[in-house]
Amino acid sequence: MLKIYDNVFDKFWLSEINHVFLNKEGWRANNIANRTTWPHRTLGTHRLLGITHFRRSDENFIQYGENKSLNKTLIDSFAHILNFCNLKLKLIEISSNLQFKGMNGSAHTDGNSKQVAFILMLCEQDLPKNIGGEFVYKPDNKKVSFKHGRIIQFPADSLHAGMSFNKPNYPRISIKYVGEFYD
Repeated sequence: MLKIYDNVFDKFWLSEINHVFLNKEGWRANNIANRTTWPHRTLGTHRLLGITHFRRSDENFIQYGENKSLNKTLIDSFAHILNFCNLKLKLIEISSNLQFKGMNGSAHTDGNSKQVAFILMLCEQDLPKNIGGEFVYKPDNKKVSFKHGRIIQFPADSLHAGMSFNKPNYPRISIKYVGEFYD
């Protein structure tokens, strides 16, 4: 079930975190959706500029991103989202995407049926009207308008896509959090 939340985070914090993403992070074209090859998983349906901040492969292996301060901030923000939504989930992944015009995502999933995904939308500046950037939730073809600071919650095994802005030079950033229900 798709849920949308606005005004979860302070505008100041959203601006701070957006500034860090745009000015202090090294983006790489390593975010591959719907990976198909093995063992390195280098082919899929599309690539976006991405950063992995936290990934739990199993209880014995956790991968952290390079920016320790940002990792901690994002882990703390996940805890805030869970508190806001009144959910108890184990953190599985935090990653971020950067898209520019023409970098539309294709339909993909972010996890399995025991997991919940959250997308936090970020942008640098006030946006012109009709700029695009929608989140498309495929199970019912619902389009969620882009809004700075908006959080979208959905089952991680639901097909969805993130659309880029339709005007050049406007960065669209999204942070993906995935949590899993405890057994």
